[in-house]
Amino acid sequence: MELAIGFSNTKFIFSPVCVNDASEFFESINSREFPSSLPLAEIKTLAQAKAWCLDMVSGWESGKCYVWTCRRSSDLTIVGQVTLLPKENCLALAYWVVPSLWGQGIATEMCKSLLAHIQRTGYRGNVWAGVHSWNARSSAVLKKLGFREIESSAESTGYLLEIEC
Repeated sequence: MELAIGFSNTKFIFSPVCVNDASEFFESINSREFPSSLPLAEIKTLAQAKAWCLDMVSGWESGKCYVWTCRRSSDLTIVGQVTLLPKENCLALAYWVVPSLWGQGIATEMCKSLLAHIQRTGYRGNVWAGVHSWNARSSAVLKKLGFREIESSAESTGYLLEIEC
């Protein structure tokens, strides 16, 4: 599977994460609305945000993870990020949306575009996503995209999507 560095749809432009994204990224994850139980909420300073972005750039270059920053086409404002992590027998999907933009269908549109992109590149196989049990909106996003629940505990739920020809 050869992933494109950048891709777009009618609403959004997707490009690999870069250090220049750190300031807007930090502002979003540092907002009061951003869930404190998510790993990104552990980033407490702009320097840490820059270091995280650098780590993700390195991950891209080594093939360990692929993080795209998603910008609105109309004004190039960051609306969120989507991530693919290659695992042994699947790709793991992760995403976040700027809290002030929640409830506008952005997560669904971002993930739908990414899934279409990997299908166009020839990926055939499973995509897995995990969701904290309190995050009903994220579960709804995955269900809209055709993911099915495969595992559940008090803390989280795992979802799977099979991408075929």
